[in-house]
Amino acid sequence: MKKTRFSPFQSRTVLLAVFVTLFTFATSCDNEKEDAPAQPKTVADYVSENSDFSILKAAMLQAGQLDAFKNPNLTVFAPNDAAFRASGVTDATSLTALTKEQLTGILQYHVLKAAVASSGFPMEKNKAVQTSLSINNQAVLAYITNGTSGLFINGAKVTKPDVQVANGVIHVIDHILLPPPTGSGGSLVGVVQADTSLSLLGAAALRIATVNPTLAGVLTGTSPYTTFAPTNSAFRALKLSTADTINKVPVAMLTAILANHVVSGRLYSNDLTTGDVTAYSTGKLTVNSTGSAVTVKSNGIAAPATVTRANVTATNGVVHKIDKVLL
Repeated sequence: MKKTRFSPFQSRTVLLAVFVTLFTFATSCDNEKEDAPAQPKTVADYVSENSDFSILKAAMLQAGQLDAFKNPNLTVFAPNDAAFRASGVTDATSLTALTKEQLTGILQYHVLKAAVASSGFPMEKNKAVQTSLSINNQAVLAYITNGTSGLFINGAKVTKPDVQVANGVIHVIDHILLPPPTGSGGSLVGVVQADTSLSLLGAAALRIATVNPTLAGVLTGTSPYTTFAPTNSAFRALKLSTADTINKVPVAMLTAILANHVVSGRLYSNDLTTGDVTAYSTGKLTVNSTGSAVTVKSNGIAAPATVTRANVTATNGVVHKIDKVLL
C-alpha cells in the first residue's frame, strides 16, 4: 500500500486545523458553562440572598432550621423585615430572648407541607389548614381567608404572593404568625394566661369560672369566639389594679363585664369591618375599622377602645388586646 506523505507545509496546515478545532471546542464548552442557567434557588437560598429577609434568615440560623427550608414541596408564608418590625421585633438581636425550641415552633407555623399557589386556596373565610408545627402529634392549625380583599393568614395580609422557588412557593406577609400557646390547650384562656399584660383579665376570668361554668366553657371550648381583651392598664384605669380589687367586684357585675368582651366567631382584623356586632352578653358593640386601626365601643364608655395588638390566635378563636374595659 502506498503511504500518503505530507509535505512540511501540509503538515503545518493539518496541525493548525486540529489546533483551531480543539480551541473552538474548548471555547464552546466554556460558553456553554457561562450560558448555563443558574441552579434553581430554594426557600432557604431566596431568604439568605435577599436583604429584605435578614431577620427571618437570622431566625432560621438561630433555630438551626435553614436546611429544613430546602425540603421539597413547601408553602412558606414569609415575613420580611418590615413584617417583623410591625410585630414588635426590631432586629435580629431581639430573637435571642427566644429559645431554640420556641423559635423552631414559630418558624414551622409559617410552613405548609405542600406547595400551594395563591389561586389554590379556596375563596373562603378562615379556612383551617395544617401547618408543619405539631404538638403531641397533632398538627397546629392556621386560618386562611381568600377573597376580594386579598389573601390573609391569621389576619396577616399576603403582600407578595406566588414567589416561585425550586422547592415550592413563598407568599410574603406583613406580620409574623404566632402559634397558640401550649397552656390550657391553646384556648382563649390559655392566650390570656400566657400574656403577663393580661393577668388582671385572667384573674377576672378565674373568679367567674367558679360561678358561671357556661361562660368559662365558652372560653375553653371548641366553638370559635373572638375576645377583646383589656390590658392590665385598662383595668387600672378603673381602679381595679390587683386581683384582690377585682375579687371585690360583685360577681354578677364582673360576669356581665367579661361577657361584653366576647363575640361569636373567629374574627381576625381583616374580618372586623365597620358596624355593630353582638356580644355574648347580647349587648351591642360598635366596631370601626379604618384599615390602619380598629376601635370598638360599648354603650357604657364615652370613647371607644383601641385595638393595641390584633390577631393573637387561639385554638378556639382569636384575641385582640384593647386599651379600655368595655362596660
